[in-house]
Amino acid sequence: MTLRNMSEIARSALQAHPPADDAGVLRPLWWAYVPVVLLALLGVSIAIFLFAQSVDSVKSEVEIKFREASHDRILVVHREISAALAITQDIASLFGASKVVSRRDFRKFVGPSLQRFPGIRALMWAPVVPSAERAGFVTRARGSYPPFKIREFEPVGKGVESGDRPYHYPVLYVQPFTSNKAILGIDLASDPMVSKLLQAAELAQTPQVSSAISLDGGDAAAKDFVVAIAVSTEDESAEEDQGPLVAHVAAVRGFALGAFGIRDIVEQGLLNTRPGGIDLHFYRDDTDGVAQPLYTHLSRLRGDSVSYKAEENTGLTYSEHITVGGERWRVVCNAAPSRFDIDLFTSWIILFGGIAFTALLTVYLATIVGRTRRVRLEVADRTAQLREAVAALNREVVERKSAEHQLQSLNEQLEQHIARRTAEAERRAQYLEQFAYVTSHDLKAPLRAVSNLAQWIEEDLNKKLDDNSREQLSLLRDRVRRMHDLIEGLLEYSRVGKTGANEEMVDTRELIEETIDSLLPPKGFKIRIRGEMPTLRADRLQLGQVFANLLSNSLKHHGGEKGKIRVAVENAGAQYQFSICDDGEGMAPEYHDKVFLMFQTLGSSDMGGSTGIGLALVKKIVEEHGGKIRLESAVGEGTCVFFTWPKGPSE
Repeated sequence: MTLRNMSEIARSALQAHPPADDAGVLRPLWWAYVPVVLLALLGVSIAIFLFAQSVDSVKSEVEIKFREASHDRILVVHREISAALAITQDIASLFGASKVVSRRDFRKFVGPSLQRFPGIRALMWAPVVPSAERAGFVTRARGSYPPFKIREFEPVGKGVESGDRPYHYPVLYVQPFTSNKAILGIDLASDPMVSKLLQAAELAQTPQVSSAISLDGGDAAAKDFVVAIAVSTEDESAEEDQGPLVAHVAAVRGFALGAFGIRDIVEQGLLNTRPGGIDLHFYRDDTDGVAQPLYTHLSRLRGDSVSYKAEENTGLTYSEHITVGGERWRVVCNAAPSRFDIDLFTSWIILFGGIAFTALLTVYLATIVGRTRRVRLEVADRTAQLREAVAALNREVVERKSAEHQLQSLNEQLEQHIARRTAEAERRAQYLEQFAYVTSHDLKAPLRAVSNLAQWIEEDLNKKLDDNSREQLSLLRDRVRRMHDLIEGLLEYSRVGKTGANEEMVDTRELIEETIDSLLPPKGFKIRIRGEMPTLRADRLQLGQVFANLLSNSLKHHGGEKGKIRVAVENAGAQYQFSICDDGEGMAPEYHDKVFLMFQTLGSSDMGGSTGIGLALVKKIVEEHGGKIRLESAVGEGTCVFFTWPKGPSE
């Protein structure tokens, strides 16, 4: 609603309710404010209605999101449990299809399943052994496991042999073997709970699941469960005088059993799901209607150090039943604290915004009603002020246009000045390069003449020169060579930064290997490239100069006949940081900055000395390409040179 519409509403109210009637009787002053009050009540009612609708919508959205997330997690856990239980059925199928299954066959068959499902405590095979066949069965079992004997369920590992029973259910095979060796030979008929489970599996001929149990005699509170499946023999005949129950037992060959850890299965199933702030509580519904707690999975968003408390329930609950081997498990999902909270921020904004808007509208309309008689005067005054403002605005527009023209003129002058300076800088750079080239060319000719002259003198006076004279001539040729190297280094130094257009994709590993081959390191030195070297867009020649100078410097100033040099790289955001480290003599910290200066060397400059340009050239190349170079070294601890090189735009 615009201000113009509000003004029209106020005028309509004044026309419908004039301050005096036709008879000249003045009406009360509050009569003009009746439409304003009605409008305020209507605005507050609408704000409250929208607030209630927004709260209901937010609650419904959060509940739907919570139910969907809970249902998805229950499906994942149920699928994981079903996949684990299917392993027991596979074992039953193996023994149902094969008359003879060796211990090795059993281990190879269940091996992949044990690796895939960490929640498996044990996979077992327990045959039905009549009392009359006990001795022969034990003898055959000891053929593959000599210590085998049929023992009582408790205590495990005490060696108490099982008593006489019509039928025994000893554990013949078990995997994993190392952690479940103590279970071998246990007569499952000696434990009432396990015996009841086997009878139920025998009668139902379907997989049966136990309550919390531990086959090794441990604490049943471990929340593990056992699945038992009866495997029938092909010959189902039985003697008529044995009775129906005994005949049924005789038709069963044995039992495939699997012991599973609820915690491991649940956590494995939820491992690949994103944390959703949902706690899952698993219960087993007993026949008497009592819910037996099995396991509680706390959301990973709680943190490892936070334990579950019942009073932390936020009120959002979702329950669903799943079938596990004929048993009904109930899964209750609760929202973790501070998760799935109902955010009423928008709803409160709607409420307070509506009330505030209504209040402002009410105040505004009340002000309009009270100022009706002064509207025309205010309009005239505002019109005059508007004319003055328009005139001032026109003057400001003229001034700004003039300023824009002046600024444009200054920009043109600045561009011309920059163009002149740029042309002058390019001309000076060209003169400098030409001067360096001519100077180096003019200096090389006398140097070659001096070198040749020294060589001719030595050849002509070879027999007349003594050792001191030969040494002086050799020193003279070395000085000429060093002067030649200095001229070449200066010329190369002056050209850095002028070949940027020669960039290409460079495989740095291949470039470093080529550089190492060209340096021909001595046999006692090993240069290794560690890590995966990048491929980047760079000037191959200049980057190769950097590696060649640094590797050559490490070989030349190592100080030993044997050594190791390592080349590595690290990702440093928009740049790569390369490092070249050796195990040489190193240098004191006061020389770290000196080595990057022109003509600065740490060694003697007599015979075979360095020109002092190599590291200065490396520094200039690196800095010309936007990188930095530094040195870390200490006396006797080797030297590491680090430099950064920018990545290309595609990287």
